[in-house]
Amino acid sequence: MKRFIKLTVLFLIPVVLFLFGLGFLAGGTTDPFYLRFTSPPQKNLIVGTSKSAQGIQPEVLEKELGIAFYNYSFTVSHSPYGRSYFESIKKKHNKEKGGTFIVSVDPWSISSYCHDPNDESQFRERNSCVAITENVNAFPNYEYLYKNLDGNYRHILIKANDKILLHNDGWLEVFDIDMSSEEVQKRVTKKVKNYRSKYLQQAKLSQVRLHYLEQTISYFKEYGKVYLIRLPVSSSIYAIENELMPDFDSIIEPMIEMSNGYLDMTPFNRDYIYTDGNHLYSESGAKASQFIADWMNGVSRNLKPSQAE
Repeated sequence: MKRFIKLTVLFLIPVVLFLFGLGFLAGGTTDPFYLRFTSPPQKNLIVGTSKSAQGIQPEVLEKELGIAFYNYSFTVSHSPYGRSYFESIKKKHNKEKGGTFIVSVDPWSISSYCHDPNDESQFRERNSCVAITENVNAFPNYEYLYKNLDGNYRHILIKANDKILLHNDGWLEVFDIDMSSEEVQKRVTKKVKNYRSKYLQQAKLSQVRLHYLEQTISYFKEYGKVYLIRLPVSSSIYAIENELMPDFDSIIEPMIEMSNGYLDMTPFNRDYIYTDGNHLYSESGAKASQFIADWMNGVSRNLKPSQAE
């Protein structure tokens, strides 16, 4: 029996050491989210869904504003406004005064897809990494790896997706993607079909999500300035968003009044390039981030859309 125990321990030691070492190897190519749960608490945050995760680049903002932002945006499935995201945001924030916060908003981020849009027990993000990861500031974050990789630890060593890179500042870069007009149109067509046949049919404005958007802004206001941004999208996606919520600006008016400013970039939709109609291509993301920085700086420019949507 002693021999068995000894052999078992000798076998387990290298296994444990290997698994321990994997935590240090995990990084920006492990998955689209892991690094965001490994950085220390942050003073200046960008929050929202995948539109802002891919579309707002902290490096550009820092260059123009002199503020080091951290992009703590995820996806419309992981981080619509709600209790889970709000609690995670508070854990990610370092509670330091004098911060600057960018809150990305659109109709999807305050909508639910369940029968009762205010039933939190049915919210789509309830089992997401944002909801189930308690420690959002640990490196390595073994809790995240255990709970969210579903045992696919090979993704730490072998890229699960070689077309994405999550940067240390939280920006998710999509690269090596065919941006020919034909391929882009295929992706846009697919995205539009999916949104019309699925999301538009299910989505409903959630008063609970609206409440947590208000709570998020109110929380940020305690620590600094808050700017609301509605990022641009392609004309086809914008049309769907207007069908879902034609009175979007009126709905969020109380939040606009709470904030330090609201920038609606949808009048400039045609000035940007999208990978799939919904997400800004990296070069356009840099351009949009520059636009946001100039607006936040109060730079007076004759910025006119090439053609209003």
